[in-house]
Amino acid sequence: MSHVLFINVFGHGHINPTIGLVEELLERGEKVTYIAGEEFRSRIENLGAVFIGYKNFNELEFNNGDIGLTEMEPQLMEIARVYIGIIETVFSIEERFDCIIYDLLFFLGAEIAKVLKVPAISSNSTFAINDKTNYLSDFFARFGPAVKRLLNNPGFTPVVRHLWDKYGIEVPDLFSLHSLKNDINIVYTSKYFQICGNSFDESYKFIGPSIPDRREPMEPALLEHHRSKTIYISLGTIFNRSVEFYKSCLAAFGDMDARIIMSVGRNINMESFRDIPENFVIMDHVPQLEVLKHADLFITHGGMNSANESLYYSVPLIAVPHFFDQPIVAYRVAELGAGIVIEKDKVSPERLKEAAVSIFSNRGYRQNSEKAGKTLRAAGGYKRGVDEILNIINSRKLNGDLILR
Repeated sequence: MSHVLFINVFGHGHINPTIGLVEELLERGEKVTYIAGEEFRSRIENLGAVFIGYKNFNELEFNNGDIGLTEMEPQLMEIARVYIGIIETVFSIEERFDCIIYDLLFFLGAEIAKVLKVPAISSNSTFAINDKTNYLSDFFARFGPAVKRLLNNPGFTPVVRHLWDKYGIEVPDLFSLHSLKNDINIVYTSKYFQICGNSFDESYKFIGPSIPDRREPMEPALLEHHRSKTIYISLGTIFNRSVEFYKSCLAAFGDMDARIIMSVGRNINMESFRDIPENFVIMDHVPQLEVLKHADLFITHGGMNSANESLYYSVPLIAVPHFFDQPIVAYRVAELGAGIVIEKDKVSPERLKEAAVSIFSNRGYRQNSEKAGKTLRAAGGYKRGVDEILNIINSRKLNGDLILR
């Protein structure tokens, strides 16, 4: 039995892709320890893994994507606090691990694995990056000054020295995440959907999204309809507080011969919506994968998980990107002819309806979505991911690099 350590940060978009890997590892008789934000405890423990929680920074105000540098610095300090706590937690665990799988944004994972002399595997919840596809360059161009001030902060420098003196961990260059050395890099999309997919070497394993075999229960209201089309609307778990956006959707599609399923999250007061059209079903949460099986169009923020899942079921998208990787994901969808992008500050009922009508009237969007979906379904999913993980562990054991139990 091998013992695998997962280290994850931020929210659902980083946790969700790993769930299938955890379940499959446990199914094959391996042991899993998972370090993540405390709010994920019950979800991970219910899988059968050992969970170690920390006070997450998921509530940091990334919600509108319009943070200034002054506001960013204390948030970066908070992230640094959490990262240091994770490192101390890992080195306090007496059991030995055979492998560390870390979210790429926890950029110290490779260093920890090097110190512990175990394989390092990065978990890429969005597009993989290399010197040809460093789509984070715009992000760092915006927040780079705040990051540099943090690294040069007199209160932060001793922390970096402490990590080196106590654990032998060297803090890598945050602007060179693509150069981190890992045994393999798991990417939850297909090489076809990946930007410059052919520019990546064999250490990058494009396994596609982790779609579970089981079905989730559906509310009857989500199934009963007599409309010609189904439109699903969701802005994910972070950028879902825009009442005005949802009201634009009500105005755009209230008179359309389509059933509209709108998931608005738990941060929206349902009383904000008045005179809801008869063809709308509005809920704070829906089983997204089940809804996508019946959808003809997905209107989304353009998050990587949502885009992968939509295309997996060959559903075209209208993407309204907000922040971080969402613009590049959205424009990749558009580049492949599988959807339309509307800038968040240009959303209007007219633009939304025009885009939906265009997708419904042009068969090419569905055909291109089907083409992308075929590559995602063929990528192997979490079962292939676990094959790759165990191959690395077993090869290191055979070579004598890991202690055999």
